[in-house]
Amino acid sequence: MCYKAEENIKCIVPGCTTLAPSEYTKRHNKVAGYIHWTICNHMGFTGYWQVLWTYTWKDHTVWDVPVITDQTILANWPDVVLHYKKESTCLLINIAIPDDSNINTKETENLSKYTDLEIEVSRMWKVKMKTVPVIIAALGTIKKGLDQKLQLLPGHPLAKELQ
Repeated sequence: MCYKAEENIKCIVPGCTTLAPSEYTKRHNKVAGYIHWTICNHMGFTGYWQVLWTYTWKDHTVWDVPVITDQTILANWPDVVLHYKKESTCLLINIAIPDDSNINTKETENLSKYTDLEIEVSRMWKVKMKTVPVIIAALGTIKKGLDQKLQLLPGHPLAKELQ
């Protein structure tokens, strides 16, 4: 479609410059939306749900908007932020749907991408921070250990609840 590379599954699914802006984004947003919905549903918000909103229940807040910080942080918009006020913890959840051969690199990128945001939010809110990279390759490959990362998320069947 792009006439820039040989047409094969590796190019078409995650890397075609013609398809990537729309199809990659759709796949990413479906995964991010499902995770956001699962967390919101688990915490008791069952009404009208929409991405790019902030929801608060008891001592928990989940949102999908940029994090405002005192210092300028370029990577300030993870896919989902979950703040447990009572427990003084915060999860930055970032989703990526890379090429199957690129899952290790993408996980490392996601962890390092949010280091500055972790430090700044930890300082400002006085919380323990953790970035949770959710990497699911375009053809369905997952990295060993993803199930342990997903257990940190409320609503996961085996979640280790902080509540």
